[in-house]
Amino acid sequence: MKVRCAICGKEEEINKVHKDYNKLMENPQAVYICQACRIILSSQATREHVSRGKR
Repeated sequence: MKVRCAICGKEEEINKVHKDYNKLMENPQAVYICQACRIILSSQATREHVSRGKR
């Protein structure tokens, strides 16, 4: 199945073993975020959390 990242627009092909495959099959309108964007968002959230804790 071809999917497009909601953040960067990158197209990827995912198969039945991908963790989001079933979610997207059940709801084609579901949001897909690629692994690269997930890593970026996660690191930004972690930095924000840490910086708020130091105040």
